[in-house]
Amino acid sequence: MFRRTLLALPMLAALLSSGAQAQCDTTFTLINRSGETVNEFYYNPARNSSWGPDRLGEGVLANGRQRAYRPARGGAYDFRVVWAGGAEAEVRNIDICATSNIIATRSGIRAE
Repeated sequence: MFRRTLLALPMLAALLSSGAQAQCDTTFTLINRSGETVNEFYYNPARNSSWGPDRLGEGVLANGRQRAYRPARGGAYDFRVVWAGGAEAEVRNIDICATSNIIATRSGIRAE
């Protein structure tokens, strides 16, 4: 058994050094608990300098509603919401692999 372990170690080292990584579940849900309608929602990898497109598109997210998203890659992301009244909030450098929900509240947004 010890010999099998010794034989397996080089294969494991090669696998790890080749850049192979376990994929994470990047799915998250935007939940609106703010008491207002969310008119715009943005997210992008934290390394990007622009917000990119409004992820709600032509739609809005009414209070009490939610919508699921699935970015293609894991890593750190920034999030931004804009409410119907024009107020906005951001949260930055959120590990998408460890986050299931982005929650819009009366005091801003948070990741859980």
